[in-house]
Amino acid sequence: MKKFKIITIDGPASSGKTTVAKMIAQKFKVPLLESGALYRFVTYLLIKSEKSIQTYMENEDLLINFLKEAFQKVKIELTSEGTFIYWNGKLIKEELRKEEVENMVSQVSANKKIREFLTEIMRKLGKEDSLITEGRDMGSFVFPYADIKIFLTANEEIRVQRRLKEKMGKVIYKDKNLYEKVFNNIKFRDKLDSQREVAPLIIPEGAYIIDTSNLTPEEVLNEILKIIK
Repeated sequence: MKKFKIITIDGPASSGKTTVAKMIAQKFKVPLLESGALYRFVTYLLIKSEKSIQTYMENEDLLINFLKEAFQKVKIELTSEGTFIYWNGKLIKEELRKEEVENMVSQVSANKKIREFLTEIMRKLGKEDSLITEGRDMGSFVFPYADIKIFLTANEEIRVQRRLKEKMGKVIYKDKNLYEKVFNNIKFRDKLDSQREVAPLIIPEGAYIIDTSNLTPEEVLNEILKIIK
């Protein structure tokens, strides 16, 4: 088996990154860094703030000071089960999956200063022992020196179906146009991710590309294990 310190797993929304990353982390008993959890957490903090998100987006100094102050009260715990974020001693988990966070996280994560701030934090976390990371710019920007880079992809229809299954398993929706809503959201996120100024979604140099459209998570895992071995 190839020795590794960092394995990055990137890809667009609902390509299977988080599921497979957790499977790999658990198999090798190494910590998992979920970048999405950090961006959702920042989005959550901005929503809770007394000032509007737009106010922070328009004032870089105000935004940076807000982030620095907020993260003084943050503890990030990486385990093979995932990334756990504590704020003022409280685990912030379910809050990160609320619809208001879902609706804003792509716009928040496209902000240059926020990406730079969180990239620095993630690189510090990556200085520890072996690590599995997943996101949209892990192999291209955050950890370009990673030992193994994986890029997962899947066609839009499959990704929409996966997101619908995920949502329907957690929330009862009465919206008759849910499919169209999810489809448009994925298209919107893809556009923001691929066109943002800092660290856009691209295939990292030297990455192994796996199309997960017709593969189960177990089959994707096996493909990655072949690469690692």
